[in-house]
Amino acid sequence: MNHSTRVALGVKDCHLELDEKRFTEPVEDQGDRIVIHFIQSYPLRCPRCGQPMLKNGFKTVNALGPALHYKPTIWSIRKQKYLCKPSTDCPTMVTKIATVKDIDYRNHIAWAIKQRAMMLLTTNQSQKDLARTLGVSDWTVRRVITNLDSSFKPNYRWLPRHIAFDDFKSGKMAPSGMSMILMDIENHRTLDIILSRRNRYLRSYFLRYGRSARLAVQTVTVDLYTPYRRLIRELFPHAIIIADHFHIVAQAYRALNQIRIQAMNRAGKGTHQWRALKHFWKLVLTPASELKYDNYWRRANFGYAQLTDVEVIHRLLSLDEELEQAYRYYQDLIFAVSRRSRSRLNQLLTIKLTVLPQPLQKVQRTLRQHKKEILHSFKYETYTNGPVEGTNNKIKVIKRVAYGFRNFANFRIRILLAFPNTYIAINWKNTQAARAKVQARAA
Repeated sequence: MNHSTRVALGVKDCHLELDEKRFTEPVEDQGDRIVIHFIQSYPLRCPRCGQPMLKNGFKTVNALGPALHYKPTIWSIRKQKYLCKPSTDCPTMVTKIATVKDIDYRNHIAWAIKQRAMMLLTTNQSQKDLARTLGVSDWTVRRVITNLDSSFKPNYRWLPRHIAFDDFKSGKMAPSGMSMILMDIENHRTLDIILSRRNRYLRSYFLRYGRSARLAVQTVTVDLYTPYRRLIRELFPHAIIIADHFHIVAQAYRALNQIRIQAMNRAGKGTHQWRALKHFWKLVLTPASELKYDNYWRRANFGYAQLTDVEVIHRLLSLDEELEQAYRYYQDLIFAVSRRSRSRLNQLLTIKLTVLPQPLQKVQRTLRQHKKEILHSFKYETYTNGPVEGTNNKIKVIKRVAYGFRNFANFRIRILLAFPNTYIAINWKNTQAARAKVQARAA
């Protein structure tokens, strides 16, 4: 059997050959499937006395191989049986049967299919669709995922210098319905998926890492969720906490949208002000730097007047005083964060609470409480939760395509397989390469 045939069939065992002596056509097309006749025979020594064993006939076994020409293949393998008769060195009779490296013991599915399943698990498709593609059952794919669990173990003796974590909605399998994603923010590598975001669980999880590994962490980028602060100071005493830019602006974003809705309700449903504020809601929430100054369009809400985006904003802000105040606050915060302006941020945070609308008062208190962390984000501007948020979006796609998960271990492995640049995946690949080298030397 030449090299190209071995590659097409996924055969890696050097002793496995086509049974051309017994069958004139060892590859038999039966319409709905292809049957390939193999023979497995090689010299074998007795494990007790070390003498060459006698050949004692064959045993035929069938196994499922990878598809060929869009048809499933059945490997009909004639395995050599061996016999060592009783002697002074072997008091009892010893029998053996030839093994095939491409198929595990007491298994009837070739390793090539399982390896193909591992590769397809990195794509966004459900397990049932994947199983249908490979011609195996859904439980076979599940067993492949379960066997991968032992390979995807974090290195509890190492942590990167700059980490970030954020929560995402995982489902009922998590105690709080929310899980955490841990990422090396410097290299954009996902380190692990943590079951729960509760402080008690996070503390027990991070305490698995050695103290030297936790002391090596220099920065931790998180959102503005207050309970994380005490935990971070306890677990990573040398780390600087960085507030994520997205969550900083999101505080004012939600408050401005809430004030816009309040202004609509005050104006009354169906009025000119109500329709204008509802129609141009995206324009109100757009940063001022992205507004267009030269796009004259006929605006139906303003008597079909030719107005630019900036002119529309001016007319909308004139409809409500609180909306105008919230809009100025929101734009000033965006400017301070985007330009990393300490003076602009200090000026913004000195505004008295009583002057601001009610939704912005809560935002002002939150930003004052995390002012030091926001200033840290200006210094370490390259470390944001942007990659984490992008990972969260892909996790949502994985959940949607799979129609949800009931087992967190399977969910975690699917996520880690979807990101091949993760530290765990790289570690697993290195381990597999090392095992292959050892097996090659032994052969």
